[in-house]
Amino acid sequence: MTAPTSVTIVLPDADDAAFHPVRWAATELQAALARRNVQAQIASAAQSGTIITVSGAGLPGNPDMAVDLPETPESFVLTRQGDRISAWGSDILGLVFALTELADRVQFASGVDLFEGTYPLLERPSARVRSMSRMFCSEQEDKVWFYDRQQWRDYLSMLAANRFNRFSLALGFGYNYPYHNPWITDVYFYFPYPYLLDLPGHDVTVVELPEDERERNLEMLKFIGREAARRGLEFQLALWTQRYDFDDVPRANYTVRGVTKDNLAPYCREAITTLLKEIPEITGLTFRVHVEGGIAEGEYGFWEDAFAGVAAAGRPVEIDMHGKGLDHKMIGIARDSGMPIAASPKYLAEHMGPPYHQSAIREKEYPPEVARSEREQLSEGSRKFLRYSYGDLLTADKDYKVIYRIWPGTQRVLLWGDPEFAAGYGRSSMFAGSDGVEWCEPLGFKGRMGTGIPGGRFNYQKQGYATRYDWQKYDYQYRVWGRLLYNPAAPRESWMRYLQQVCGDAAEECEKGMSWASRVLPLVTLAHGPSASNNHYWPEVYTNLALVEGSGRRAYGFDMEGPVRFGNAPTFDPTLFANAREYAELLLAGEPSHRFTPLDVADWLDEMANGCESEVLKANSASSFGSIAVQRMLIDIRICAGLARFFAERFRAACWAELFVATKVTPLMDRVIDHARRSLMAWEKIADISRDLYADDLTYGPQSWLRGSWHSRLPEMQAEVADLESLRGGGCYESVEASPKAAAAIAALEARFPVLSHPSGVTGAPTFKPGADFEVLFDGKAEGEPTLHYRHINQAERWKSLPMKDQAGGFAATVPGSYTQSRYHLQYFVSFRQNGRSCLSPGLQPNLSNEPYFTSLQN
Repeated sequence: MTAPTSVTIVLPDADDAAFHPVRWAATELQAALARRNVQAQIASAAQSGTIITVSGAGLPGNPDMAVDLPETPESFVLTRQGDRISAWGSDILGLVFALTELADRVQFASGVDLFEGTYPLLERPSARVRSMSRMFCSEQEDKVWFYDRQQWRDYLSMLAANRFNRFSLALGFGYNYPYHNPWITDVYFYFPYPYLLDLPGHDVTVVELPEDERERNLEMLKFIGREAARRGLEFQLALWTQRYDFDDVPRANYTVRGVTKDNLAPYCREAITTLLKEIPEITGLTFRVHVEGGIAEGEYGFWEDAFAGVAAAGRPVEIDMHGKGLDHKMIGIARDSGMPIAASPKYLAEHMGPPYHQSAIREKEYPPEVARSEREQLSEGSRKFLRYSYGDLLTADKDYKVIYRIWPGTQRVLLWGDPEFAAGYGRSSMFAGSDGVEWCEPLGFKGRMGTGIPGGRFNYQKQGYATRYDWQKYDYQYRVWGRLLYNPAAPRESWMRYLQQVCGDAAEECEKGMSWASRVLPLVTLAHGPSASNNHYWPEVYTNLALVEGSGRRAYGFDMEGPVRFGNAPTFDPTLFANAREYAELLLAGEPSHRFTPLDVADWLDEMANGCESEVLKANSASSFGSIAVQRMLIDIRICAGLARFFAERFRAACWAELFVATKVTPLMDRVIDHARRSLMAWEKIADISRDLYADDLTYGPQSWLRGSWHSRLPEMQAEVADLESLRGGGCYESVEASPKAAAAIAALEARFPVLSHPSGVTGAPTFKPGADFEVLFDGKAEGEPTLHYRHINQAERWKSLPMKDQAGGFAATVPGSYTQSRYHLQYFVSFRQNGRSCLSPGLQPNLSNEPYFTSLQN
């Protein structure tokens, strides 16, 4: 195939404004060809040279593409015969994706064939909503990108090219608690309306804000809306805060005047309507409807006004209600507005875990007997189970969207990019009738709560490592995430062509190394959950939690049951993962664990570290090894490898520490100290790698555990090892010999076998009728009776279990019709013993990207 000398992009005549995104995508392809010195024109009829014919989306013509054309919205097909390429889309956005796919091939082509790639290519979306959220949290750091028009053009083009269909701009995200909060300093956009509007009849102003700046803010919002619509993206505006203590913030950098208890609701209502009329491209609004948005829970009247303000704009605008504290009365109020509605719970607390939805929430997330306060009667009371996951929202008869929000808590700085995890999210984001996912972008919450540093957005201190725009460091992350969220079966070439151009002959090593590295922190987060709050738990730059006693109480003590030590921190999925204390209790009781143990997690982490280190070693011989783009990846891969080693040894140390705490057998301290030293060595290596590259103060909040760096954490790690050694050698504990019970537990820990996953052997109907018995069969071999674990897909409920009875060729158990008679679908898994080992079916597969349970939906 020779290089094309000229290309004609044949677009049908269509003056409809809805067709504008297709024209934009065609100009993107034309520009990509021009950069490769190929003359390209957009015409309504074929010319000479290479011809790209665009069809579909209700356009005239019925192309013969020799493939079955999908009906799913946003699908596309590319076919090729010689120098004739056909691009078909099921709708406007499908055509945008088809044309930007061709533009991407041209941009990253390594040979003379600029359109090289898979043909025919048929792609259809998995997740219906694929949203990226960018948060304005810091005047110091965020005004730079907010006012940069070219940055917006490039950023939104990148999103559209990577198959996202929604962009969300979040305002008012600077703080969590709006009442009597001494940390409140930077309030720019915190109460967003007066920073954008001067409403006649409402004397609400920001005293220090010049009028021309307020007008500029609104013009920028209009510009962002136009540019998003131009690319076919939905534009979601998130208005997270509706009030705060305007007269009780002595350190605030701006002063809001004119808001009273009586005029707040009317003012907000009119402001919402005005914004929607000023910016017709806004397709949806996100509201934080619990106390942290500034409105006490139970004050439904405010939200009746606010949602009426949405309806008054005179067009459909989706009302998206953040899940925490959300109740069905609030959903009803939104429904009564006549607008389309959505609920957006968090995916896994304020963090990121493996792709599946946690099968159970932490014990601390179940509703307390008494709410913490009247203002928090829902989020810290009867609806507390909705703080950190889908709760009871996934009813079979729901009439609202459920969109999961992945919070920026686990990984804020380091690169992420695992195609298998991303594909897993693409599948699981539609779980039990869900509608998709919104990811809070990398660097989310940077400079939050008044900790912005001019020029600090990039996190690097070493010259030459910062990219032009902050998000460009994460180009690969956006690409992998967006394309595989859209199509979990996307061809590998769609990300490898990028790596081959950017990383040269180190592309394979960077791809594999990033895959291993990207699984480390999500797994750590799932298995070690000392706090569900990202304001306290940041596993990427970890604040130490002591193995026996000592550090960590200030960071984690409020959000975990005591005693506050590493091995007692709960997991984020207590049905499938045991913490070290629970595992030690099982060992002492002589019972096997049907859950994954900390030692299973440690084994996975070691495998990830080995994978990272192996790929980095291979990359050393690549000619592109020294390039900045490759080094950015390899350094972050090395840091993640160190984190994997650190936490693997912490999990092992915690198992021995919990046995020691329970038995006081002093020789066990030798095991604790050995693993603690190994974890310290791993952290020392991380500190050495990062010290000269990353800034000394990575600021994501004012407290010590939300800022600093890997090397600034090192002294607390060293101090703990010194404390452990002094405990052993200082006579703090009387020497205790192991009892027979303790000796048996120690022997069992030393001889432990991993919990195994069996992906097959269990069968149950994919659908069921409410009120009918539901039978589950297991055709594998087992020692004793397997156990069926089952639950409604409702995280407000606890799991139930049944023994599976022997029958010809296997085992069976039946969930009674009295249980299936509900509004919820079912999920289930089986635990059993085989050859002396604990097994789970389906369990987690080696890449950790599957759902470790089966589901059956109501029909």
